[in-house]
Amino acid sequence: MIRFLPVRIGAVFALVSALHCHADTGGVLHWKCSTQGSPWSDRPDVAMSEKVPVPAAPRALVLVESRRREQVIDGWGGCFNERGWKAMEVLSPSEREKLLRNLFDVKEGLNLNINRTPIGASDYAITLYSLDESPGDFTMQHFSIDRDKERLIPYIKAALAVRPDMKLWGVPWSPPSWMKDNNNLVAGKIKDDDQTLDALALYFVRYVQAYKATGVEINMVMPQNEPNIASNYTSCLWTGEQMAKFVGYHLGPAFRKQNLTTSIFLGTFNDSGRGGYAFWVGPSMQDPTVRQYVGGIGCQWSGATTMAETHFLFPDLKVIQSEAECGKPNTNDWAFGEKQFELAKKWFGAGASVNTIWNLVLDETGLSTANWAQCSPVVVDSKTKAVTYTPFYYCYKHFAHYVHPGAHVLAAQSSWGDKVAFVNPDGEVVVVMGNSSDTDGAIALNIDGRQSDVVTLPAHSFNTFTLPAR
Repeated sequence: MIRFLPVRIGAVFALVSALHCHADTGGVLHWKCSTQGSPWSDRPDVAMSEKVPVPAAPRALVLVESRRREQVIDGWGGCFNERGWKAMEVLSPSEREKLLRNLFDVKEGLNLNINRTPIGASDYAITLYSLDESPGDFTMQHFSIDRDKERLIPYIKAALAVRPDMKLWGVPWSPPSWMKDNNNLVAGKIKDDDQTLDALALYFVRYVQAYKATGVEINMVMPQNEPNIASNYTSCLWTGEQMAKFVGYHLGPAFRKQNLTTSIFLGTFNDSGRGGYAFWVGPSMQDPTVRQYVGGIGCQWSGATTMAETHFLFPDLKVIQSEAECGKPNTNDWAFGEKQFELAKKWFGAGASVNTIWNLVLDETGLSTANWAQCSPVVVDSKTKAVTYTPFYYCYKHFAHYVHPGAHVLAAQSSWGDKVAFVNPDGEVVVVMGNSSDTDGAIALNIDGRQSDVVTLPAHSFNTFTLPAR
């Protein structure tokens, strides 16, 4: 006997309609938007269509092709500094942990996985110091990280508690003062005689070993922060030739002799004016003895040309953006967040595989040892204990929260300039877009031939669109 089950005609039409709609849309874009009045808000999903619609109104079309892949993204980071931990010391343990999660946690925060720490004092140390200020101590008998155990290592370990797989790299703002021609931690030039450079290499070896003894692994080092600036805080002048000599004939062999697996990058280069690649990187890459030890380069501030030239000549060499610009003074306003968006575009365009914030947390003054008030993603008021997440934080989160290690930068084309596209390892496409104008902007996204409905980006906004893999 054949039995016919009762069926509601409306339900059939609804099911057929749903299937037809799914076939036409090609999925949906998920949209996160931040404005000054409403940061980090969910906007309605945006329908995608396999059939490219005829536009009903003027709009900018953003073309993204997930098969046209550029450099791999290794991750995102920031710098640990003593003044950052001091700012957080006024918070309760639970509030401090919440703040750290908002920086380092994969699900909640900025997803920071490759972070920087100074070797000795940066300009955001409480006071200036190195790890061996005993003149003529070529064998590092007086080397000590006791100062770092006060604030710097606790800061790093608190981050590791949130992000155990975090990688760490170190760079000095100045070597010990007696290794410089002016015998001072401030300004001066590196002495490049063999005895001094051997001692400096041993200084790096002791640093990596001492940190490992505390449970902190140093994955990579660079010889000198901003080697072309003699500032009014810890700093030291180098040339590209001096850095090549140090890496290839002193530091590299010293690491190899001690069986250290810590990588050596050139940098951090903050200026391209002296000749870019030719001045800063060429002397190392043209010498096979040096080249074998070079794992990559780090660039910041005005060093984008040096990075782009190096990436062009050596596309397989890692190039990382090692420090974000910090503002002057510490306005921490929306305009500064928009500036960071423009800078991110610049560095990804130059080939960067890592994007690094400078100070992550500062108090309300933002002051350095040189009395330079700078911006930061998070501000802790030392008097009220209020924690503020600045526009810089939300700008960065629109990138770092969504783009995972192993992602690729994607080719994207449009008359709309404020855009960077990525594809995650699982095939998810991420498009980060800004609107820095005073008026709303109409756009549509075309990703691998699937096109979205028209979307209106609010004036002065950051936006992230994600399209799950098919």
